[in-house]
Amino acid sequence: MIELHRAALNDACRELAHCLYPGSMERSADIVETHAHQLEQVALSHVDFVVALGRDPNLVTRAVHYVREAHGVPGLGIDLVWFGRTLECLIELAVPNTLYSGDALLFLNDVRDGIELSIEDAQASD
Repeated sequence: MIELHRAALNDACRELAHCLYPGSMERSADIVETHAHQLEQVALSHVDFVVALGRDPNLVTRAVHYVREAHGVPGLGIDLVWFGRTLECLIELAVPNTLYSGDALLFLNDVRDGIELSIEDAQASD
């Protein structure tokens, strides 16, 4: 069984917490650490689901990094609801536990196409 690297998850949550505050707001170490801990607790709540479906629990950490790059904009502050819902959606895409059909399946094709384009663009820029 693959173990979750808690230090890496903590670092990812700290990086996300740091970037969520607006530039004009003081980023004290206490505020960042407290928020990072809260983000980490939300992220940890998804680990058992991921492991139960036989996947690498460290994909939760990678999802946090993705959230930081794609959605970690200043001004979201300490609201955890958006983070929990975003992480839940991303983990469902990475670790599906439902059989999809119809328009939902068509949307998954759209997601796959977008991911392939992102990967191609990233590789082309290397």
